[in-house]
Amino acid sequence: MSERKTALLLSLALLFCYAYIFPRWADWNQNSRLDLTLAIVEQGTFAIDDYYTNTGDYAVYGGHIYTDKAPGTSFLAVPVYFVFRQVADTPPARALLKRLSSTEALAATLREGGTGLLEEKVYFAAALYVATFTTVSLPSALLGGLLYLFLGRILESRRRRVVLVLAYGLATVVFPYSSVFYGHQIAAVFLFAAFVLLYRMRRGELGLGWLWAVGGLMGLAVLVEFPALFPTAGLGLYALWFLRERLGTANRRGLVAALARVGLAGLPFALLLGYYNNACFGSPFTSSYKYLGKFPEISNTGFLGFSKPSLEALWGITFSPYRGLFFMSPFLLLALPGFWYGLRDRRWRAEAVLLLGIVLAQFGLISAWYDWRGGFALGPRNLLITLPFLTVAIAFALRSWQGRGLALAGGLMLLSFGTTWVISVSGQELAPITIANPLVDFFWPKFARGDIARNLGMALGLKSWASLILPLLVIGGTLWITCRNAPLGGTVAGRPLRREASPSASP
Repeated sequence: MSERKTALLLSLALLFCYAYIFPRWADWNQNSRLDLTLAIVEQGTFAIDDYYTNTGDYAVYGGHIYTDKAPGTSFLAVPVYFVFRQVADTPPARALLKRLSSTEALAATLREGGTGLLEEKVYFAAALYVATFTTVSLPSALLGGLLYLFLGRILESRRRRVVLVLAYGLATVVFPYSSVFYGHQIAAVFLFAAFVLLYRMRRGELGLGWLWAVGGLMGLAVLVEFPALFPTAGLGLYALWFLRERLGTANRRGLVAALARVGLAGLPFALLLGYYNNACFGSPFTSSYKYLGKFPEISNTGFLGFSKPSLEALWGITFSPYRGLFFMSPFLLLALPGFWYGLRDRRWRAEAVLLLGIVLAQFGLISAWYDWRGGFALGPRNLLITLPFLTVAIAFALRSWQGRGLALAGGLMLLSFGTTWVISVSGQELAPITIANPLVDFFWPKFARGDIARNLGMALGLKSWASLILPLLVIGGTLWITCRNAPLGGTVAGRPLRREASPSASP
């Protein structure tokens, strides 16, 4: 199987798993974002006055209610919902929605005393699912394929790359947040794609005309998730560094022209954000976080909720059972030796410095945020942006290890897969913010008694644990197809691989 076919198969497998789990109902974050999409399409306004009762994540200004989220995710879903609304009004679609509202397996997931599967709730859930599939799940799955191809520059073993990409996509917080209408994973897609383009320009594989695409991706990343500004700045410094080398320090005009492409490509998204802020909050330079309706303490802390980093927050987002990234996915700790190997490799030193800087800056930023917990959440969602870059670092370690090192990596990945899936597929709601160990005290009891999150299998009549058979079969089948002819040392299309991958390999 060729490299591109392997990448495509990985993307399809990830897409199936992401699309298989339905977005959870009564999720304030998702509802707030979709409310803005509905308001734009149905009423031609940014105000969510007629929709906000399904969320507590909103801002209040000038007598109107607005989402308190970055608007980019909602904007991306506007054409999707416009089409969905037309299709949903056809007789076949109405019949399908009515059928879903009477599905026994889905009805079994509802809490006693609730309103049941009302048709209007099913309509909203279907709109949320379609918006999530097109704007989050699909890009996230494509990122898996891109990551696989890029890792071929570091790690030639197909088997190791396949396993690493599946671990990234299914054994980390990426898995649950590729199935919900949040902006964090979309920002990760845009940022990593921008990094790959810059890397290829540095290697001379792409012309400087691609800087327009880089600027657009950076602008989109910030529009969908404001904290993406820090990684964007890091990528900008990386571009400045290698462009000076490529164009020469004396060619200031060429350097300015190159950087202007990045800035001009990102400018429309900055103007769109400024227009949105001005229309909603009276100034292009303000933020929804200044006008939070239910959480004014965030607005009143430091600058928009950011102050000094705290050890409590740093522990909380790294190793704690509460929101710890490495508690949920311990295999990500392999990035620590990975960065060491990358920094020692002269060919990759600049990229290792960049990726390490992005990771450390993001950890520092979130540890300085008042709401580092992320509210009702599945793990540390605010660190999603860093995970593709951590995965690249892990590839450096897997390239160098054999025997016991690989066994350790495999064991940590299996453990990460188990914890991630228990957290991601158990129950119909997110863990309350007051539970110190959501895995043990909230999600595992639900999983043990067969309370499984709503999914496509249930729409087909499968119940409880049985509804998880299909994605597990897809994962197993993908591993078998992609790795059956690839020894641990690695082959591509049946040919023995060299000992180390070339930095100039595709993409």
